[in-house]
Amino acid sequence: MESRKNFFFDIFPPPDYLNMPVLCVDISDKSLKFIELERKKGKVLVRRFGGYSLSDGIIERGEIKQKDKLVDLLKMVKKKIKTTLVSVSLPEEKAFLSAVNFPQMTKDKIKEALSFQLEEYVPIPSTEAVFDFDVLNNPSLENKQDFLRINLTAFSRIFVESYGDVFVEAGFIPISFEMEVNSFIRAVVPEKEIDNIMVIDFGRTRTAFAVVSGGKMQFATTVSIAGEEIEKAFILHLKTDKTQIESAKREIGMVKNKGNKELFEALKVVILVIKNETIKQIAYWLSHHEGNQKDAKITKIILCGGESTLSGLPEFLSYELKTKVELGNPWVNIFSFEKDIPSMDRRDSLAYSTAIGLAIKHLFNQTK
Repeated sequence: MESRKNFFFDIFPPPDYLNMPVLCVDISDKSLKFIELERKKGKVLVRRFGGYSLSDGIIERGEIKQKDKLVDLLKMVKKKIKTTLVSVSLPEEKAFLSAVNFPQMTKDKIKEALSFQLEEYVPIPSTEAVFDFDVLNNPSLENKQDFLRINLTAFSRIFVESYGDVFVEAGFIPISFEMEVNSFIRAVVPEKEIDNIMVIDFGRTRTAFAVVSGGKMQFATTVSIAGEEIEKAFILHLKTDKTQIESAKREIGMVKNKGNKELFEALKVVILVIKNETIKQIAYWLSHHEGNQKDAKITKIILCGGESTLSGLPEFLSYELKTKVELGNPWVNIFSFEKDIPSMDRRDSLAYSTAIGLAIKHLFNQTK
C-alpha cells in the first residue's frame, strides 16, 4: 500500500530515534490495552502485552473525564514497562469523516488545499483541527475517473491534546495518534485483499463498522451496541460472576442446547441488533454505488474486538446475513503461521486488534 506522512505527527513531533521500541496503546471507555512488538534475529516477537480495566467515569464516550485517575494508571504502566515512546489510538466516534473529490494534484498540494477549505467538509475551523487524509483511487489507472477520491479524517485539536497530555504527564513521549478504525483494519484485513470487506469491531461499550475496498478504508461509523449486554446475559442466566464470563463465552456461547435456551434467546436479542445494524451499513454503502452495486457487493465480513470471541457468533451471523462471516486474525500481516506462531492465543488477540494494528505500523515503518 502507498505510504505517506501522518499529519497527526504535527501535534507531537516524533523524535529522530523511531527505531526505538514503541508501546502501542488502545484506550476505550472500559479498558486500556497495550502491546509492543520487536524484531529479533529476523523474526517478529511479542515483547510484552497487557491490559487494565478502567473504572466507570474515567472515560465516557471517548472523552477523558477524570484525567488524574488516568494519569495515575499510566504512571503505573510506565513504572512496570519502562518503554517511553507510545502510539495511541483515538476513538472513531470523536472523528469527523468526510468524502472529498479533488482535481489531480500532489499530496502536499492536497494538504495545503484542505488547510484552507477544511470548514467546507467538517464542522471545526482548520485552526482548531488536526486532520489527515487518504487518497482512495489512482485516476491514471481508472479511465472512468479524472479526479481524486479522498477520505478526510479530522479531530478537534483540543481532543487530541487531551490524550497527549495524560501520556506526557505519566512520563511517556507520544509519537503518533491514529483513529482506531485504521488500526484494527491494518491488523485483520490481509494486506493484499482487494475485495469489498466489512470489518466489525465488537466492543464492550460500542461497535464500529468499517468498509474496506481495495485495501483502503472507505467509510466507518460507530454505534452504541455494547458487549456489556452479553456479559449481563451470562451473569443472569448462568448465575456466574465476571471472572468466569470469558470462558463461558468461548465454551457455551451461542451454541443452543437444552440447558441454555434462555441464555441463547437473551444473547440472540443482542446479536440481532448487530445483524440489523450490519444490514443498515451495507445498504448505506451500496446506496452510494447505484448502477454499480454488483462490483460494490460486500464479499466477506470480518469480526474483531473483545466481544467477537463469543462461540458460534460468526456462524450465527453468516446464516442470518447470508454472507461469509469469520473471526479476524490480527496476526495475518505479521506471521506466516508456517514458520512462526505468536505467543498470544488468536482469540485473546482479537481484543488487541487495534493495538496490534498500531504496532504493525511502527514495526514495519508504515505511515499509511
